[in-house]
Amino acid sequence: MVLVSPMSQAVAATAKANNVVVFTGAGMSADSGIGTFRGDSGAWSGIFGTLALFWGGTPIGWRWTPSLVWSRFVKDFYGPIVDAEPHAGLLALQELEGSFDNFSYITMNVDGLHQAAGATNEQVAEVHGSVLKYRCMSCDKKLSNEYILSQSNSDDNNNNSQGNASEGECTKTQQRLNPSKQPRCDDCGGRARPDVTLFTESLPPDEWGKAMRMLRRLKRGDVMLVAGTSSVVYPAASIPEKAASAGVTIIEFNKDFPTPLSSIAKIRVEGRAAETFPEFVKLVLEKRNKK
Repeated sequence: MVLVSPMSQAVAATAKANNVVVFTGAGMSADSGIGTFRGDSGAWSGIFGTLALFWGGTPIGWRWTPSLVWSRFVKDFYGPIVDAEPHAGLLALQELEGSFDNFSYITMNVDGLHQAAGATNEQVAEVHGSVLKYRCMSCDKKLSNEYILSQSNSDDNNNNSQGNASEGECTKTQQRLNPSKQPRCDDCGGRARPDVTLFTESLPPDEWGKAMRMLRRLKRGDVMLVAGTSSVVYPAASIPEKAASAGVTIIEFNKDFPTPLSSIAKIRVEGRAAETFPEFVKLVLEKRNKK
């Protein structure tokens, strides 16, 4: 009996698929230097991590101490994200775009790294929002990244830049937010906050709808690549379960096994994303080009 490696199984299943969705969590961004949140060394571990989650990760802190939470957000959360660059695994995955009828990403990450690696906004469903998008805490108006940066770095809060957000805007920038100056909405004067899903909040309906459309394109024999997630945050974590129930092959890439998702994964590839995905993509493209 010849044993076939998990990598070879993953390559074979993906190469014959018509549609592929990549579902990613915090572990996918870890190789770009963005820390994960759960686990023994995660940002939310220990008593101080729990307090930070309760105050800055829920609407409570944003409502009662907005200036403090804005400052911590810029220094501890936004800063590492804008410093990050897409690693080799993220760049490799984007090489698969164009090789399938549909190739897209559903991500629980809020860092914009899939777009930084070359994906279009239409290709990525950010089901937990993005730190590169903003909205008003008072009137809920979407505020553009350009406007937020100009307000945060201007001495004049009456800056003439318009705050309307471009649809689907999510871009990296060299300019930085000022932790000491929380921008204000140009319509109502309310404080700005990142357009991310805090605990106790609902997922953004536009991004969730986009994710469901991506999911519906997958048919029996298609593939969902699940990378770097412990799959414990619902409802987003239900997406691989929905795919599996439709006959889609779930292939799990992770540094540590098992995860709560492992029971529905047909194939499990162990290793760091920056190392496994370049090899995986190279072999998939070679196999598809032989068809």
